[in-house]
Amino acid sequence: MSTSAPGIREVAAAAGVSVTTVSDALNGKGRISQRTRERVHQVAQELGYRPSSLARSLRAGRTRLLGLLVTKYGQTAWTFTRLPYFAAAIDAAVSAALDRGYAMTVLPAELGSEAVLSFPLDGLLVLDPLTADPIVAAARRRGVPVVADRANAPSAQQPWIDFDHAAAVSALCDHLVAARDRSPVLLTSDGEDSYTAACRAGYERWCEQHGKAPITVRGSKDLDETRALVRAMLTAAGRPDAVIGLEDYHAPILAEEAQRAGLTPMDLALGCFTETDSWPADLPPITRATVSPQQQGRNGVALLVDAVEGRPVRPELRLVPATVLPARAYGHEGPGTSALL
Repeated sequence: MSTSAPGIREVAAAAGVSVTTVSDALNGKGRISQRTRERVHQVAQELGYRPSSLARSLRAGRTRLLGLLVTKYGQTAWTFTRLPYFAAAIDAAVSAALDRGYAMTVLPAELGSEAVLSFPLDGLLVLDPLTADPIVAAARRRGVPVVADRANAPSAQQPWIDFDHAAAVSALCDHLVAARDRSPVLLTSDGEDSYTAACRAGYERWCEQHGKAPITVRGSKDLDETRALVRAMLTAAGRPDAVIGLEDYHAPILAEEAQRAGLTPMDLALGCFTETDSWPADLPPITRATVSPQQQGRNGVALLVDAVEGRPVRPELRLVPATVLPARAYGHEGPGTSALL
């Protein structure tokens, strides 16, 4: 049995197209339909076909190197891959890049725009960018294709990847405040990122629509400081009866401090944006909002490669779904069912 790697002719035969069509599809050239182009990529991936990256780069005048960075807390030493959201998004993005014949390097944002853009990047994917992100702006000034969130997209022609923050926050609020009089407290980070700003705006809009006073508590990237803040909030005389956390690391802190304070789910409803897919049975239940990090990584790379190779933006890839999983769908019994946004 032959063990040789499949070539371009095998891809063409399996896809039912010509060798020229396969070459054009894989190199982002030619007047072929997007459907055919995607079919060729799919067949090539299924067969394990890997074209010569060097030859393709020389022909196209590209390095076939993409950059990925997280600019939130960019000046701080912060291992983002330890957080489930970033680990899932980065893993999916790197795999999606390789599937398209590109390498992807994960860069530390604390290097600054000059150092980041000194790498020979064909394009840049930015996760959790700052509001009016300076690295995104610097890359665009230099003509480097960038995919970030929609808050950093200056025009409808710019590619971006995001989810509906207002709908996700609203769904969490609706679930948590059932039979409760007060609005939930929103626990944020102290980052100046557009994710936090968009969630806070969605929360304030929900409060206004429901005639409730918004209460936002600004946490810290320091976990001990955030824990102390949550402990003080949950033991105060006017403690909240519902809290929503915006960060992965807020979930265990909220649950552990609620348990420490002796609060039951009847006393305190908890919700959080988190991609943690399991939950200790001995901790209070928590309603989870997941924002499809794997799809954000995959779609972000697809949009970036389209931009690098001169194809138009595919709007259908921009907005990924967010899902609210009530406590019982997260390993505990509780009211309600999961809601797709």
